[in-house]
Amino acid sequence: MRSTAANDSGMVKGLALFIIAIAIAAPIIATFWGAAGSTQIASVFTSGPGLRYLFGTVVLCLSVGIGASILGAGAALIVSLTDFPGRRIFLIALALPFAIPAYVAAYAYGDFFGPFGPAADLLGGASLPEIRSMGGAAFILMLMTYPYVYLAMTASLSGRSAAYMEAARALGASPTKAAVKILLAIGRPALAGGLALALMETAADFGVADYFGVQTLSVGIFRTWQGLGDLTGATQLAVGLFAIALLLVLIEEMGRRGESAESVKAHRGAMRLRLSPTHGVFAILFCLIPVTFGFLIPAGVLAAKLNPDLTLGAARGLAASVSNTAAIAFVGAAITTALSVLLAYAGRRMKSGVGKTALRIATLGYAIPGAVIAIGILALTANLSRLAGVSLAGGVGILLYAYTARFLTAGYNATAGGLRQISTQMDAAARTLGAGPARILTEVHWPQTGAAILAGGAIIAIDIAKELPATLLLRPFNFETLSTRIYRLASDERLADAAPAALLLIGFGLLPTIALSLIAANKNARSSIKAPAGEQLSGVSAR
Repeated sequence: MRSTAANDSGMVKGLALFIIAIAIAAPIIATFWGAAGSTQIASVFTSGPGLRYLFGTVVLCLSVGIGASILGAGAALIVSLTDFPGRRIFLIALALPFAIPAYVAAYAYGDFFGPFGPAADLLGGASLPEIRSMGGAAFILMLMTYPYVYLAMTASLSGRSAAYMEAARALGASPTKAAVKILLAIGRPALAGGLALALMETAADFGVADYFGVQTLSVGIFRTWQGLGDLTGATQLAVGLFAIALLLVLIEEMGRRGESAESVKAHRGAMRLRLSPTHGVFAILFCLIPVTFGFLIPAGVLAAKLNPDLTLGAARGLAASVSNTAAIAFVGAAITTALSVLLAYAGRRMKSGVGKTALRIATLGYAIPGAVIAIGILALTANLSRLAGVSLAGGVGILLYAYTARFLTAGYNATAGGLRQISTQMDAAARTLGAGPARILTEVHWPQTGAAILAGGAIIAIDIAKELPATLLLRPFNFETLSTRIYRLASDERLADAAPAALLLIGFGLLPTIALSLIAANKNARSSIKAPAGEQLSGVSAR
């Protein structure tokens, strides 16, 4: 009887995984199906606009990848391994650009470097570099995505044992050489993972590239559908963007193959190097530059644009955008979190190859750009509408479906991470004592995983609030969120009108950003191992 019940439970879990995987994969399948309707899909990327879109995406990713790696890894090394005035502040402040959507920063910098902006006043009318260019887009996206590398590297470096540093020092290596050559090499998987996430965001970006006139695949998808009404052409471009996203997923997985766990005995207090006054100044400047350009300047420009005397119409429009954003963020997060919990429980003891494959498909959405998800859903609803004879496009339900497919992975990772802290033997013990699934969930699992699940739901809600391309492509007529309001007003060069919505969106994003940086700070807060007093090597002393 017990074996039969276990088999039935396994079948239910497998069926749930299969249904969710099909639902997530449906837009992608529809995208390939729509692109396959044309025999010219290969030629799209070898000549004409398609080649320019592909080339622009690759160049932008390469530029951002180099800059984000230098900023993120450099900042992580400095705050994790050295001690200087203000280190604790920078440990959190370096993550603040996460709170600003990249397109919001682009609008702020477009005004900052404009002919009548603050930069022109500071330089006395001297000629300024053209911010609305490929270089300007790479600059903005580098500042907005380096926290992916920074947070991943900080967590990795703070988790490294002091034994590595001690071994290197025993072999005669200077503190600087030991930190850079050994710990940076050990943190390579984290660097690869953070960089892959930064590049995924860059490839998926629409707002920055569109505002700065950079031709990328995301921009091409939007223009081909919205401007030309060519769904087949848009799906062909979406296939190219999906291929880039898959390549980045593979890079991320290959990079993480080098991860290894350290022995508990090897974990000792974190060893930080006390910098000399001169080197301390350089460390402060290195950390201050990304915080200033990535957060303080764009937030300051928007704050300076605030008009305390909003017109009645503008106030009503802002209130409606806030209401719509809050509603879809709450409902979308609730649906997605519920499915995430179901998915995590279904995969908790899944061992079959089919089940693991279904789980991998179901959690692929976060790597897929919003524009690809949106075009896939448009292609899917177009095909279903032809079969049903009734239009199925439009509506808030379609928008919520896109958000669920896009952000399900974030909720799953949070829930699965919490469940991994609970041994399956605890479940078996509870069942032996007569507890049913509902009681095990409420009395065993929830007290230990509730915080992780709620944190995942909060991240999903904020991601939904910030999502731009999918919302623009799928929203019902006259349904405006904070992101679409900012896009519409800033595109009309009405940054002062867009500033209140932009600052509200930044405020929403600050909560998870500070939480993530505090997690890194807690990992870093360990007792120090003191080296012999007065030891000075290469301008630093061990602490």
